[in-house]
Amino acid sequence: MNNHPHKKKWGQNFIQDKNIIQKIINVINPTKDDKIIEIGPGKGAITEYLINSNQLTAIEIDPLLYSYLKDKFQSKLSLINDDILNIDLCNYSDYNKIVGNLPYYITTPIIFKILHQPFFDEAVFMVQKEVAERITASPGNKIYGRLSVMVQVLADVKKEFNISKNIFYPKPKVDSSLIKIFIKKNNNVNNMELFSEIVKIAFGQRRKILRNSLKDIIPINAYNEYKNMRPEQLNVSDYIKISNNI
Repeated sequence: MNNHPHKKKWGQNFIQDKNIIQKIINVINPTKDDKIIEIGPGKGAITEYLINSNQLTAIEIDPLLYSYLKDKFQSKLSLINDDILNIDLCNYSDYNKIVGNLPYYITTPIIFKILHQPFFDEAVFMVQKEVAERITASPGNKIYGRLSVMVQVLADVKKEFNISKNIFYPKPKVDSSLIKIFIKKNNNVNNMELFSEIVKIAFGQRRKILRNSLKDIIPINAYNEYKNMRPEQLNVSDYIKISNNI
């Protein structure tokens, strides 16, 4: 399968380093009791370490790779030839883990799709290094922003390690990071739509103090203690408090 035509439109980059593959497997820590979904299995470098789990479903958008994986693994797993964003994950509510090397161009939509499925216990994803840093950023950091808050309200996220672009083929332009996500069963937010809107508006005007950015959408008594602060100074719990005060 070394002559597989790599599809740029699907963001295909394949891992070639067995040591890194083993490090990824150690983080996933697959057991015989796990029911796992793998996004974008590619040529099966990670897949072959997951097939001894209780159940494995792999979702591969590339029809050529789908056929290759079907021949390689036979009936050892369930294969779906589709885009993960088209899949109704509610059909997999008995699965507890989801893993994958996410295409950079749709990383954020995939992550939020997963985070809104509380039946998953954890996810292990390879993402662009910059995205991993933004997701895990803390208040006061210049890269702490809307993405940081919206992910952290739904999950606890740990950056495990960085991965050099040099171990992929074809070689991407940027380095990657492996992140492990523990999805919260209860995020304590009364109204997620309202919470999301407050965070969006606050960080849309991140140079302004909240008194100026939020004054037209929510009453000041909901955020009075934070009114002279900028959005990057508030932690996730602060935003939950503001949202739940309304």
